[in-house]
Amino acid sequence: MIIQTKEMNGPARAAYMRSKREPLPMTPSNEPWCYITGKRIVDGDDARFTYEFDAWVSTAGQNMIDEWVDQGMKTDNPEWEIIYREWYAQDQAATAKDADQNNEEFRKWHK
Repeated sequence: MIIQTKEMNGPARAAYMRSKREPLPMTPSNEPWCYITGKRIVDGDDARFTYEFDAWVSTAGQNMIDEWVDQGMKTDNPEWEIIYREWYAQDQAATAKDADQNNEEFRKWHK
């Protein structure tokens, strides 16, 4: 289903546009559910967002994916593989960014 934002007005358009920019915060009003486990995510859970599926994954769901990867991805699970690859790329990009910032500081001190 394709939603055309030009035809939407008011709060519906604002909510749609916001959903394309960033995940909704986890609050009791939008009742976040874990995409992997299907269980409600409780306050304080270190949930992570997957942009590929526009959903939250709880710590338990993340652990399930980690165990699946550690066991060599023996079972065919394309959704988990997509989520794993997305997060891996995000983590690698963050690491590279941190390394680049550290190198810049190193260059400043060692001219």
